[in-house]
Parts: sequence; C-alpha cells; structure tokens
Amino acid sequence: MIDLRLLEHLCAFADCGTLSGAAQRLHTSQPTLTRSMHRLEELLGVPLFIRGRNALTLNETGRKAAEYAAYVLAAGADFEEKVRAYDRSLHTLSIGYCAPVPQTVITPLINTLFEGMTISADMTDDRLFCEKLLNRTYQLAVLHEPPDDPRIFHAVCGHEDLYISVTPDSPLASRAEIRLRDLDGLSILLLSRIGFWETMHRTGTPHARYLLQTDRASFTEVAAGSTYPVFSSGYYLRRGESIPGRINIPITDPSCHTDYYLACLASEKDRYAPLFSRIDAHTIW
Repeated sequence: MIDLRLLEHLCAFADCGTLSGAAQRLHTSQPTLTRSMHRLEELLGVPLFIRGRNALTLNETGRKAAEYAAYVLAAGADFEEKVRAYDRSLHTLSIGYCAPVPQTVITPLINTLFEGMTISADMTDDRLFCEKLLNRTYQLAVLHEPPDDPRIFHAVCGHEDLYISVTPDSPLASRAEIRLRDLDGLSILLLSRIGFWETMHRTGTPHARYLLQTDRASFTEVAAGSTYPVFSSGYYLRRGESIPGRINIPITDPSCHTDYYLACLASEKDRYAPLFSRIDAHTIW
C-alpha cells in the first residue's frame, strides 16, 4: 500500500515543476522530496523522472502517475468527509428550511421525537436542497416544491398564504385583493432571512425598495410604528398574531400560495418514520 504522503509529494512536484517549489508548498525540505520520489519509483517498479545534471522532470509515465495520484487524493479526501459526515449524522440532525414558518412548526416536533440529538437548522432558498440531501449536508429538508428525484422521499407537511399588511389610510386599504404588480415600485418593510420568499418578492416586484430588518422583534416594532406595507403570513393571521391597526389583504399571485414538503433520503425514511407519521397537509396551516 503506497503512503498517500508520497502521492501528495508527487502532485506537488508536478504542479510546481521544481523540487524547491514543491518543498516550499509542502513546508518540507528538498532532500525529503528527493527521497520520496525515489521511494515511489521503487514501490511502483517503474521510472517516473528524467534526471539531468541540475534538473528533475517527469517522464511520460510520471505525468500520468501524477494525474492518477490526484484522483486518489481527491477520493481519499471525499472518503474522509463522507465518514465524518455520517458520524455527524448519528448525533446531529441538519435541516434545511425554505421559509420561517416551517421552521417554527417542524422544529419543536423534531426536538420532541429526537431528544438528545443536536439540531442544526439552515434557512435559505431551497434550490439546492435536493443536492444537499443527496450529499448528506442535510438529513431533512422542507421545500416549497415537491422533489422529483426518486432517491428522495417526501410528504406534504402544510401550506402557507401570503398577505400584504397596510395601514387604513393606505391607497391599497380598500382593495379586496392585490397582485404583486400593484406593489412594484413601493417602499416595503421586509424581514431578512426568509428563504425562498425573498427571491419570490424580488422577482415579483423588481422595482420595489425593500427596507430590511434582521430581527423579528425589531421588524414587528418598526412595522407597528410606520406606514410601510409589510408582508404577512396566513399562518400567523389565523392565530390572531397580526400587527395592530393594519388591514391584511390577500395576494392573488400563485407564487404567494405554497405547499410545503418534508423530505429525506429514501434510504433513510424508516429512520424518520416517527416524524413523517406526525405530519400531514395541515401541520403547517
């Protein structure tokens, strides 16, 4: 079995072209590299270098060996990361959430069902969630579109509708319903880190001026004391958690009405069966 350190030395020499350059990159000495090159040739039983009076270069076999060595080192690094990731998965549940409301609802369920596990949650747009499930960055994810990869198991876990919240003296206050295009060009107060919703807002209202707030408590306080329109979730409105003194108008664009899907690797659905048995289309509602 060839020591991977010898392959690292070979790749460094191939990249740098000189022993001095490779030694500097690896923080070692030229004699050490020279011994490594000799040892590698001995183990392989083939010459890898053309040796001149003051120069050392790779021959054709040496160049191909360096190419193969790079593959082996990359595979070794991938092996290490996968093993570490698997071990983390035994003690940590990494979850990708595409929006704040699913995190609010699903996280307490996970804490109850998987007591003792460390929960790591990520809030972002879900465009890469399937990829992150497949490479085990996430063990669970909540998406706003159903995954179409058969390697990923999923189930509907709820629904959310979006409203615009305005003050009674707003020109929009008399409207029974609104479209995103009616909001384009306005200054709108917006909470940051809201996953895919932020992408949807900016796509549907490209000319709106968004005033971002990073903290939910600060956002609510500023909204209560200003006349800026704000987006509101039907989830909170159904629970009576609206901003006082405001009118909440439904937004009719299809993009403002979404189902949510809890997903995991199909190979691990039995592990998360207790969680899937606790959710349905009205878990988030």
